[in-house]
Amino acid sequence: MAAISGNTGSVTGGVVGVLNTWSATISRAVSDVTGFGNSGRHRILGVYDMTGSAGGIMDDSTSFVSSHEIAAMTATTGASITLTAQSGNTIGANVVVDSVSLGSSKTGDATLSFNFSLAAGTTTSSPFTISWS
Repeated sequence: MAAISGNTGSVTGGVVGVLNTWSATISRAVSDVTGFGNSGRHRILGVYDMTGSAGGIMDDSTSFVSSHEIAAMTATTGASITLTAQSGNTIGANVVVDSVSLGSSKTGDATLSFNFSLAAGTTTSSPFTISWS
């Protein structure tokens, strides 16, 4: 087993900017179906979910207003992205962007970040793909 360094990570799938950070939370709904006569908790699993964010430095090579982050906020079908921790270690999903944050400082970088979640209508048994080697 070898530790993973985020140095070779990436976010791909039509995002604009020099991204240098991402995070994702994968979850699954759990319903408590415990009845009066049960001696312990009874739970059943529900649907999967994934939310996350990515961020970095703005890039002037593409107009931000027409960039994929803003376009993904108005898309009804979502956009495909791949989050890479290092080569061979990826998470892919069809997501919608629900917010974009921009910032600029006289003494620092012009930053961007965006939040995403699984796209509506993602109905497969596993709405994301994980490839970990």
